Amino acid sequence: MIQRDDEDGDPTRDRLAAAVTRWLEDGKAGPLARWLARELDPDGAPRRPPVGEWPGLLEELAGLRARSGSWPSGCEDAIDGLVLAVLRFSRPEGVLAFSGEGHGAGTVSRWPAGDWAKWYRGTGIGRVLAGWSARTRARPGDQPPPLPAWSAADRVLAVLRANWRHDGDFLAVDHREPGGACRVELFGGGRTWLGPGWGGIDLEDAGRTGVPATPTRVRPSEWVTGSTADLLEWTVREGDARVTRSAALFRDRRMALISVQAERPAAAAAWPASPALSVKIPADLAAGPVRESRARALSGPGRRGAAQVLPIALPCRPYLTDRGSLSTDGGRLVLRIAPSGRRCWLPLLVSWDTARHRSPPTWRVLTVSERARAVGAERAVAVRVSWGRDETYVIYRSLGPPARRVFLGHQTAARFLVARFDSDGDVEPILTVE
Repeated sequence: MIQRDDEDGDPTRDRLAAAVTRWLEDGKAGPLARWLARELDPDGAPRRPPVGEWPGLLEELAGLRARSGSWPSGCEDAIDGLVLAVLRFSRPEGVLAFSGEGHGAGTVSRWPAGDWAKWYRGTGIGRVLAGWSARTRARPGDQPPPLPAWSAADRVLAVLRANWRHDGDFLAVDHREPGGACRVELFGGGRTWLGPGWGGIDLEDAGRTGVPATPTRVRPSEWVTGSTADLLEWTVREGDARVTRSAALFRDRRMALISVQAERPAAAAAWPASPALSVKIPADLAAGPVRESRARALSGPGRRGAAQVLPIALPCRPYLTDRGSLSTDGGRLVLRIAPSGRRCWLPLLVSWDTARHRSPPTWRVLTVSERARAVGAERAVAVRVSWGRDETYVIYRSLGPPARRVFLGHQTAARFLVARFDSDGDVEPILTVE
């Protein structure tokens, strides 16, 4: 459904259509300018409508441009921002994130780029559209494309994206409403691997009749974008637990990490159930085992390539353990961790590099020490992950206040660290959060 603005039930798009009509029939730009100022943030992204409804807004504006031949004076920058927002949350074929077949959604949210490519010819936006279209080509001298990665400052809406290539990767997140659904899409190698649903930590004990915790106060807490990685973190209260979700995309490595960190007050009783990270799998994918590993392989019939999902906080070998599990349930991957204290971390590392997968994945939870004493998993976790002998990574997270700690002979005071670990034992940071 189209989100409505106020109590009288007028939808966002209907208000835009009315503003467009005022301009076309009476030459009055005021209603349109006010709509743009009210409904779009300073970067041009819609504040409230679901991402799948954004193409409808462009459709109304396309009708204006086709009939009048230009944008009303003073509205150009806001409209440019809206077009860029739609681009950032689009797959190269024009389908919006979180929608379409293979996602459990009933409709495909798509926007036609033909006229927009003509209207923006010679600009950075036009260059992106030309690169995605087989019918047009960017001309020498075109402006450089805009930055692809973006995050809202005041709400959880972001796209982690390295480039505008047709085969590029992105990780989109939309968790704007307290108590509302968290939507995520991991797109890589030309297809979607995870999404669109990302469930809460699910603290309700199945053997009790309690009410699930109601999330409140969703807000972004960390945004990092750079040449090697993008990271978004946001916090929410679920019952008495403080939950921090993380989404990281590692540029040009065909690898991403999604995780949940949960923390309960020191005086709280035992956890009512093992916390869970639950994420939707597209309907056209199947999850199967990875040989001699607790990882899962995601693949579709008749299609080349597969993704591997590694529950790196659990033992690599698939023996029975009471530390947790990774399973499939109702079209979802569900990771459960048995907490050893009042804090716990639930990470899933995802890889979709077929060359890397020629070697089986292995990983090991490392000993972390502080002042020459081992640190428990409720304070810090470090993992070494490898595919064969030539590709090894270390992933470290401080669950409590950061402190100077050591693992594999490497000392760090970071709160979150992802690095390449080479054959000489050197750590080359990819992502560092202090």
